[in-house]
Amino acid sequence: MSRQHDAHGFLWHLADALLSLVDWACRVISSAGLWLFRGLLRLLLLALRGALALLCLPFRLLAAAFSARKTPQERCLELTGEEFEEYCALILRDNGFRHVELTPMGGDQGIDILAVKSGESWAVQCKNYRGAVGNAAVQEACAGREYYGCDRAAVLCPGEYTRAARELAASADVELWDGERLARMMRRSGRRPRHDPGRT
Repeated sequence: MSRQHDAHGFLWHLADALLSLVDWACRVISSAGLWLFRGLLRLLLLALRGALALLCLPFRLLAAAFSARKTPQERCLELTGEEFEEYCALILRDNGFRHVELTPMGGDQGIDILAVKSGESWAVQCKNYRGAVGNAAVQEACAGREYYGCDRAAVLCPGEYTRAARELAASADVELWDGERLARMMRRSGRRPRHDPGRT
């Protein structure tokens, strides 16, 4: 009886040990499987992120190109004063002005371009610099109109005008052609401003 009891107890202990071993093996396999699953999931997410980055790259490059693209007015600011005057004369011709001519450098009485449109003679002053153009330019255009005996006067710039300049222009009947107006004229013309670095 004692031997049977011992054998029976031994078998129970052996079975319990085997069950514990199986349980431990399952936990190890489960942990390893979970670790492997996490690793595979992480690799999959990294691969997806890389694929998305590659897919988005053309759009990012396109967006960067558009953001770095210069406006027509900004391209004008790359020109020298003389180049800007010559360019403005060209686009005035393309916008319906006739008999367009540049005044002599120096002693131009504040007027850079003389032109005719719809039977009216125009005296145009060109101001190519950053920042708002003040009322001094309006005064010069007004005086130049009288000097050259023109019917109309205008100031042309790639930027904006100060409030004082606008008020004076309204009372002196001088047209102010700002960056928006210049951009429209450039689009109608189709010409692009080009700076010549070798030109002095």
